[in-house]
Amino acid sequence: MKDGELVEFVLAFAEEVNALQRRYAPLLASERVRGRSAAFLEAYRAEAGLIYARYLTKRERPYYAPISDPPTYAAMDEMTLSTVERVKNRAVVEILTSEGRLDYRFKLVCEGGAWRINSYQQRLHTEFYIRRWVYGDF
Repeated sequence: MKDGELVEFVLAFAEEVNALQRRYAPLLASERVRGRSAAFLEAYRAEAGLIYARYLTKRERPYYAPISDPPTYAAMDEMTLSTVERVKNRAVVEILTSEGRLDYRFKLVCEGGAWRINSYQQRLHTEFYIRRWVYGDF
């Protein structure tokens, strides 16, 4: 993949996770009240698992992106700059956003000719400070 394709790959992953969270987040409270949260969360995990299978490396992941509103990668809608650094079969894609939002750093690995996301980090930046990178959970 070319650098631009790696960025598009990361953005496609984020869009799919965001869409899933936007679908499930409004229903979470009502499902808890009805006592159906276990089945609800299983359905969410099953759909998230399909997304993960397409985009992430094949390693055990004890966590899934939580159901959140706004979605986990919502700040990526405000992307102002992206960079790609490569070393052999690895790449780092940084998505920088407008001030006061989260920046993201995705670490990718090429396995068997296919690029996959292995991990990501995020940091908050404002006009006054830039926080350190912190690993996120998938």
